Amino acid sequence: MNTLLGALANRIGDLEPKRPNLMSIERTVLSTHDTIAIGRAGQTDGRRLLAASAFNDGGGTVRIAIVAPPERNHSELEASIELIAHAALGELALAGARTSLEFWRGRGAEKGRQAAGAEEELVREREAESRMNEAIAAARRARPSERFVRFGELVASGAGFDQWIVAATDGGTAKIAATSPGLEEFNSGKASSALMQSFQRRSVIVRQRDRHADNGHKSRQYFEDRILAGSYVCIPFDVGAIALASRNGIGSKATAEAIVERLAPLVSVWVIERELSRRDALVRRLALRMFVAIDEERARIARDLHDDQAQLIAAVKIALDGRQDAARTIFEQVEKELRRKTRELRPATLGSISLDEAIEREFARLKRAGISVKLLHGGAVEKISRPVEQLCFQVVREALSNVVRHSRAKSVEVAIEKIDAAARVSVSDDGRGIDSGKNEGAGIGGMRERLELMGGSLKLESKAAGTTVVAEIPELT
Repeated sequence: MNTLLGALANRIGDLEPKRPNLMSIERTVLSTHDTIAIGRAGQTDGRRLLAASAFNDGGGTVRIAIVAPPERNHSELEASIELIAHAALGELALAGARTSLEFWRGRGAEKGRQAAGAEEELVREREAESRMNEAIAAARRARPSERFVRFGELVASGAGFDQWIVAATDGGTAKIAATSPGLEEFNSGKASSALMQSFQRRSVIVRQRDRHADNGHKSRQYFEDRILAGSYVCIPFDVGAIALASRNGIGSKATAEAIVERLAPLVSVWVIERELSRRDALVRRLALRMFVAIDEERARIARDLHDDQAQLIAAVKIALDGRQDAARTIFEQVEKELRRKTRELRPATLGSISLDEAIEREFARLKRAGISVKLLHGGAVEKISRPVEQLCFQVVREALSNVVRHSRAKSVEVAIEKIDAAARVSVSDDGRGIDSGKNEGAGIGGMRERLELMGGSLKLESKAAGTTVVAEIPELT
């Protein structure tokens, strides 16, 4: 701990000659390289997680170091450091207020009213700080399903608002996470959303208007203009934004921004935990499907051996008692069936051949069924890595199998292209489509879960004129 704090002091000392005005140093973070070096010097051997930062609000500097067990999340440590720093800087501000209070008391009775006012302000600050600490504690106690609702309630009630909408990042994009009662059907549709623009631009949007005087539609630029009462404000934070409205006009924008700033690190942790929870659930579902598929495949092999191979072996026994030519014919049939079963059991893999060659081999099966096929290439396909090529082939193979079994198509088109840092595969047919009342097969469902586990996606679009399977597979970095 002392080494981490000392390193922070040296870092601030190095910055002072370059920036004499320490007020410009709002936050100084000890780098990962420095913490690793300190951890080795202290012989932690990776059994501790280190983090250290210094904060300055223009009135004082706070240095904070944390040594935690390795199972803790680093982003959680950073959020904790920021919350501690705000509390410590708040205490410094309160200490300054106390000093000011004593000064005015010493000036005599003529300054008594000013001292009394300062004391009242100090009490209000303490009460506000206490309410904020209680709000943070209440937010921490909220169950995962209630967290964003609790966040909206705390900000709105603390700043004097009575309507609110919370948006948070989900799968890379901002989505509505919770709303106050009466706004559950929030759906901007084609209309522009002030809340989403606030998040995208990282700027506060304030809408001052009189809802009752708005008889026309010219001032309704945003969807929120239709559903929120009177004036409202949208405040962004790291992983989302919140819209706040007050029907009686007493809401405080400054107070709301201060509360959001204090709670934002905690909301960031919630978003990370939600994503981790979803990925854990996806892994469990995929593992369950894998075990079910293994059991089903074993049962199928057992049925095939019993129904097909057992009959052929019985025929061989009869042939051995008959002519040699008949026996040879039956043995050739047995060999052909065993080779076919072996090919079916072999997993879908490229082996030593190229992706194009593997797909062309799959095309042979469609051509025998009278289906014409075409392979199209997009830009920079040659830059797709071998593991991603393997997944591309598995997607194509599964989609083509469905075409042969179910589609009654006359033609199929397969397209592969590289878009940014991901490969995109599409398989389109002109068949009869998929009945909307039927669930997708286990093969497509299992492939979708496998891709989602890697951060990719698989979409199935089916109409009366055909079906298209589109998969996006990110490159591993």
